Amino acid sequence: MTKSVDLDDLDIAILRELQEDCRTPLQEIGKRNEVSMSTIHYRVKRLEREGVIEGYHAKINPEKMNLEYITAIRVCADYSTGYYEQMAEELAEIPGVWAVYFVLGDYDFLVLTRSGDREAFLEIIHNILKMKSVRKTSTQVVAKLIKEDSHLEF
Repeated sequence: MTKSVDLDDLDIAILRELQEDCRTPLQEIGKRNEVSMSTIHYRVKRLEREGVIEGYHAKINPEKMNLEYITAIRVCADYSTGYYEQMAEELAEIPGVWAVYFVLGDYDFLVLTRSGDREAFLEIIHNILKMKSVRKTSTQVVAKLIKEDSHLEF
């Protein structure tokens, strides 16, 4: 398990600003928080070093990329020692899969996918079903996206 990092109010303020727009100049973040740009720079570097900030990404509109077909696939697997680690890696490598969660309950994994259409989705599910350890799947197709937000609230 990853150890959490102690964050103070300034760290939180910096993270909120970067999460909203990671292109915000450090000088502007410093002005808004009434600290020097060098303090902001130091804090950002520390947050990166400690793994709190893992990277900076462009938010891409899935509709513009023809990736509107969203599914949630529940996967049930055969049990064996460490099966979930190997299987999770295999699931994560399938093109079109954008999230893999190891879950507790009737199923072992929740796999979220995005594709352009049903045919592209069928290729994804075909890749899942040909995995040796897969016992069964259950798929739900998203009819309408209501909310999807990768921002963390803290």
